[in-house]
Amino acid sequence: MINNNKLFLIAISLLLSLWQTSCNADDDANDEINAQCAETICTAIFIRINVSVTDQNQNPVALDSFTVTDLDSGDDMTIRLSDSEFTNAQETGLYPLTQDGILDLNQVRQIQFKGFINNQEVVSGDYTVSTDCCHVDLDSGDLELNL
Repeated sequence: MINNNKLFLIAISLLLSLWQTSCNADDDANDEINAQCAETICTAIFIRINVSVTDQNQNPVALDSFTVTDLDSGDDMTIRLSDSEFTNAQETGLYPLTQDGILDLNQVRQIQFKGFINNQEVVSGDYTVSTDCCHVDLDSGDLELNL
C-alpha cells in the first residue's frame, strides 16, 4: 500500500513538473496582454485600411495584383479578395493594406504594399501599422500612391 502511494505521488510530481516546464516565455506575455485587454470595451466597427492608387489625373488605377509583406519576417500579409471585391478595388483604386484581426493585440509592424500591372511593379509604399486592444491603426506611410 505504501509503495502504491509513493508511486502515485511521484507520478503526480512528474506530471506537475512537466506541465510547468511546457509553458514558454511568450505565454506570460500573451497572458499579460490579454489581461490588459480583458476589460477594454471595443466598438463594433471593423477597421480596414486601404491604399488609394491613382494616375497623374487622379483616376483610379486597375492593378492586376498587389501584395502586402511584413518587412521584418517576409511573411505575406495580403488580404485575399473575392473576384467581386477585387473588381471593385480595380474600379475604385482602393486596395486593402491591413484590417482588424490580421495582427495580434498590441503589435507594431513594418509592412510594404506593392502593386503590379503585367507582372511589373508599378507602385509601392512602406507603412508602420499597429494594434491596440481593439483595432488596427496606421502610424506612418502615405495611403495615396500615384503612378
